[in-house]
Amino acid sequence: MNVFSPRPGASWLQIAFVAAAGSFLAGCATQVSGLPVPKVRQPQAIPVPSAVPSPDRDPALHPVSSPCIEPTGYFPNFPARYQSALRRMDCILQTRYHLPAQMVLPALRNAHFSQRALNLMIPAPGMAVKPMPWWQYRSRFLRPDRLARGTAFWKTHMRILEDIAARYGVSPFILLGILNIETGFGAFEGNFPVLDANLSLALGLPGRRQFFLYQTAETLELSRKLGVPLDSLRGSEAGAMGMSQFLASSYLHYGTVWNDPPGGMLPNLWTSVPDVLASTANFFRRHGWQPGQPVLVPAVAMRGALVTSCLQGKHPFLQLQKDGIRAAGNTRIAPDLQVGLVRLQTRHGPRLFIACPNFYAVMDYNHSVFYAATVWDYGRVIERQRQG
Repeated sequence: MNVFSPRPGASWLQIAFVAAAGSFLAGCATQVSGLPVPKVRQPQAIPVPSAVPSPDRDPALHPVSSPCIEPTGYFPNFPARYQSALRRMDCILQTRYHLPAQMVLPALRNAHFSQRALNLMIPAPGMAVKPMPWWQYRSRFLRPDRLARGTAFWKTHMRILEDIAARYGVSPFILLGILNIETGFGAFEGNFPVLDANLSLALGLPGRRQFFLYQTAETLELSRKLGVPLDSLRGSEAGAMGMSQFLASSYLHYGTVWNDPPGGMLPNLWTSVPDVLASTANFFRRHGWQPGQPVLVPAVAMRGALVTSCLQGKHPFLQLQKDGIRAAGNTRIAPDLQVGLVRLQTRHGPRLFIACPNFYAVMDYNHSVFYAATVWDYGRVIERQRQG
């Protein structure tokens, strides 16, 4: 999951930077080699909310259960300019996130500042960003080698893909699209220590400090529940882990062991394909995926259509029809269904698409229109190939 993506409505400049950064980072991540993640028993089932809790949680809603045991001394693996901030973060992890001091302080003392992770998450000073059309972003993820990987993955895991689709109602081809963009089906999962990445980004990106501090807390909790050393949790420079690149918070809230009863064991998102697929499908269902419904539907603008206003926000489909937008083909859309209108630049010019709720469920995985549209299109191409 890309945590540095533009929100809907971002400028072309923002989208272009994120599109370029997203594809670059995916291609440059280092492959994880056989990271062992033993499954351990949980004391109780992990609660699964309808959405990941906001990282900017109001401390008033999380009262301090005990005073902070203030750290003394120096954090040896961090620059001097971050020492005071680390001491404050140590206390916040204890008080706001209710983590014991005997867990937090050793973890921060043994962590390392990663300038490389920080550099990969921010543009270089003075870097000129050229707007990138969607077709160019798309082409990076629909190369012949990427399509061959997807076809091979489908043939190898067809049964489990179909079983998970039957249980969760999520299209198996959308799951293939996610694994393609995120890690090339596990080819490059990243080798950054997740704790180091989250701490470094919390320190180096003040505007995202609360978010990455929240991920730091969740990483500590994940290590405890998995029963593995912190430095064995490896992932991307953004702290995303495994074949489907789950953040620590998503791992804890949406991670699912395939065919294991609730409260049993934590999933292995590095090497267990069934766990990876079930967890990703579970994420989509919890974010509003509607089984059997489309993702994007090609649209036609009638003469005099109010395209510009329809591109903003969501509207009942009936309103789009009144404004001169029609669904191409025979796709049936309920008149009261809340949909959006998306314009994508293809090689042959701009095209309009009706964005259904399932499109926005994919955008909850990565807040980029380009990303969600490419996941959909990749899955569509693989499906056509499978059908012959």
